[in-house]
Parts: sequence; structure tokens; C-alpha cells
Amino acid sequence: MKKVLAGLLIVVSSAAMAQHRPGGHHHHHHHGGGWGWVAPALIGGAVVYAVTRPPVVQQPPVVIQQPPPVVYGTPVPPVGYHYENILDANCNCYRLVLISNYGIQ
Repeated sequence: MKKVLAGLLIVVSSAAMAQHRPGGHHHHHHHGGGWGWVAPALIGGAVVYAVTRPPVVQQPPVVIQQPPPVVYGTPVPPVGYHYENILDANCNCYRLVLISNYGIQ
């Protein structure tokens, strides 16, 4: 792509600079102060600027999803049962256990 644009730039600038008249006659008329180089220079500069710019790569936005907060609470026991905190001798910690209401006298 860059080679094509560079070739096009060379062709356009050489055509703009060539002032050959049909029939082989060269007329040296001065047209309006010699500003005929401005338009090709601006166009050539714009083409060179566009060709030499690095491509713009857009990064996708970073999305961080937070897990839902963990809510600890005592679950609702089934009918006929209740929960109790009992000391476990194996770990020396309290554990929540489900106990039947029918075993209580």
C-alpha cells in the first residue's frame, strides 16, 4: 500500500512540475507570481503524512468483574431440626451442627 501511494505521489508531483506544451513549443509566460508549486506541495505533504503515520490500534476496555459478596448467616433449619454451635475436639473450634428436635426430652 505504501509503495502504491509513493508511486502515485511521484507521478502526481512529476506531472505538476512538467510544463510541456503540446507541439513542442515552450512558452515562458509568468502566471500570477509563481505560486504553482503550492498545491502540489500541500497535496504531497498530506499524502506523505498519511502514509508515514503509525496505525491506530484501539485497545478493548478492561472489565473487571467482582464476584458477588458472600453473606454468611445461619441457614433456616428444616422442620423438626435446629442448629447448635458445638465445640469440636479435633480442631478445637466451634462447628454449626444440625440437631433433631425429637431427641430432646
